[in-house]
Amino acid sequence: MARENWRNYFEFSPFDKKRTNGLCRLCNRNYKDQNGIYSNFLKHLKRIHPTEYDQIFNRENDFSNDERNTIDIDQTTTDISNTKSRENRITLSITKNLIIRCNLPLNLVENQAFRDFMKECYFKYEPVSSKKIKRDIIPSLRNKVFEKIHETLNNVNYITLTIDVWSDRRCRSFLGVTCHFIDNRMIPQAYLIDLLRLKSPHTSETIQQLTEDVLERFHIKKKIFKITTDNASSMIKAYKFGLCVSADDEEADGQSKLILDFDSTYDELECKLRSLMK
Repeated sequence: MARENWRNYFEFSPFDKKRTNGLCRLCNRNYKDQNGIYSNFLKHLKRIHPTEYDQIFNRENDFSNDERNTIDIDQTTTDISNTKSRENRITLSITKNLIIRCNLPLNLVENQAFRDFMKECYFKYEPVSSKKIKRDIIPSLRNKVFEKIHETLNNVNYITLTIDVWSDRRCRSFLGVTCHFIDNRMIPQAYLIDLLRLKSPHTSETIQQLTEDVLERFHIKKKIFKITTDNASSMIKAYKFGLCVSADDEEADGQSKLILDFDSTYDELECKLRSLMK
């Protein structure tokens, strides 16, 4: 369909086994593209000959009623589905690679320059709102990542934790919990499993309770081997005697009791880095 529409503007000839050469009859410029693909020729018409470009699309959209009646419904549904699928992949990639990994703001997708850029990349792309990304896409990604972390940690026997309190520019405090382990390929791995809002007071009891909640959620309480913190008094007190273990959690296995017994003490590594930096 596209080749016939462009025959008035390009003279096509084989360039090699994989590519087609197209000579623009309007400006005598040569362009090449893969066999059966016409995106380079389309871009040339759109940039250099916008009038002819518009004529092509108007011609493609002028179907007669008879032509519309012969379109297969299943094929139409498939085409729409494929378009939506590609749009969803693009939106997902924007969220993962630009907003999350590049740490760009959510309102990037509502910037007109960004939307113009996306139209150049894929002219059928429909812009998505920042609210949709915040409400639907990011929570969906978060759930998938958590499922993967759960699955990975289920196959690990021993885990160490790095726990620290961070503050943002607005002086809001957060408790970061990172787990470390060696996988079955003997490669060290580290996952930030949670970043919790830590409201006042920042007591050892509050820190310990938040940590317990995280470990219960990931079902790794029985696998903790070491806890690494800074030398803040609340941190030292929170983990000095280990995490509380109820009687229901205790097992007859001697190795498990060595790690989980409330009377035994967790190995705690005090990080002196902050003291040295002061």
